[in-house]
Amino acid sequence: MGILHRITTALSPEERLLSELADITGRHHELADRLARHAGLCAYPNIAAGLVALAAREDEHARALDAILSGRHVWSRLPRPMDAEGSNNWARIGADLALLVDLSREMNRQALRWEGIDRPFAAGLRAIAFEDNNNLGELRELALKCDPQALN
Repeated sequence: MGILHRITTALSPEERLLSELADITGRHHELADRLARHAGLCAYPNIAAGLVALAAREDEHARALDAILSGRHVWSRLPRPMDAEGSNNWARIGADLALLVDLSREMNRQALRWEGIDRPFAAGLRAIAFEDNNNLGELRELALKCDPQALN
């Protein structure tokens, strides 16, 4: 049993959920940054415009989560450093899609877990999770447009 495990198990359930939410918020910032950067690398104007719009919405989500956390005196974690981005649009957007799938699933799980603790707080998380699900469909469509075999 490591020291980090002891520290996290000593926290109350609410504090553990806030810690997880702080990590999710940092990953939302990471996704917004990645989408904006990948839009700049994309040679196709329609796909780039879609990525810019998604980046703006994900940045709004990250800011909303920051506001939610600051109300509880918690700050988001720093975004993780970027892994290899991929050599083409399809690889980059595919990695962004995988990150958004994880974030969407974790946001839905957070909303569900907060339901028994603080219903208004859970409602705010549910709204962001709903918008993430919508963004997921749009990003999936953009990824399919980049896949040369998906157009056949």
